[in-house]
Amino acid sequence: MFLQEARNRWLWYPPPYWYQNQWWWATPWLWFDGNPHCESYPTWQTKINQRMSRPAPVTINMWGDWWPAQGTGTIYAQFRNDSTAALNGRVLFVVTEDSIFKPVNNGDQWHNRVARDYIDGHTGTIINIPAGDSITLSRSFVLDTLWNPDMIQFVTWIQDLNMTPDSIIEIWQGGILDIEELGIKEYENNQIATVNISPIPNPAANETRFSFTLPTGEDYNIVFYDISGREIRTLSGFASGNEDSIEWNLRDEQGTRVSAGVYLYRFESAKTTSTGKVVVQ
Repeated sequence: MFLQEARNRWLWYPPPYWYQNQWWWATPWLWFDGNPHCESYPTWQTKINQRMSRPAPVTINMWGDWWPAQGTGTIYAQFRNDSTAALNGRVLFVVTEDSIFKPVNNGDQWHNRVARDYIDGHTGTIINIPAGDSITLSRSFVLDTLWNPDMIQFVTWIQDLNMTPDSIIEIWQGGILDIEELGIKEYENNQIATVNISPIPNPAANETRFSFTLPTGEDYNIVFYDISGREIRTLSGFASGNEDSIEWNLRDEQGTRVSAGVYLYRFESAKTTSTGKVVVQ
């Protein structure tokens, strides 16, 4: 870095930096507890290491699919409570983009992880996860035509609802998913058949059955959720080419009979989707 302008930029990127034949240290500032605080880098490093050594109470798994021709898709995120107590948290989803060119004062021209938009708003969704249990959320998205779809990521996190004394809201866990990791749907949205696959009987006391006809060999699955959005059971199979049916015995993945109430379902195959409700007596 021989240009003075480049050297001036360099000084903005501690720690540490070599200048005039010696090492220089800058002290970062952090605003918390209503006031700016200054600490040395070794102090901050110690604090960060201490925090990182604490196990997170939540594990996040993300997946999804999208239609490149339409620029639309769906993101799924499963939040599993690994602690021994129930967690009440707020979940947010954000679309970010890499490799955006914009010169700024510190000399940077290319920027990554730039937040483009919240999915379903900036207030997020409040969820309650019982100890050892999980909740799956889904969010539909539409990419702006000005964004580069090859550089898109989807970020989600769950944070504490309570603010700590130093005015910080703790984030328990976060997840990120590149758009390249999504399942790609090659067909157009208008080729997706939305069909009415109604459960019989409904209300159900012992079991309920879904009947449908799909092309031979096409895989399908039906996911059941409780009214809070928690995934409780997934059934799947391959179509015979004739009329098929799949039965739900009103039990969850652990084999426990679900309580009476309203449950949601989502049936999906390659070009078919159907959603609805089942009333369990």
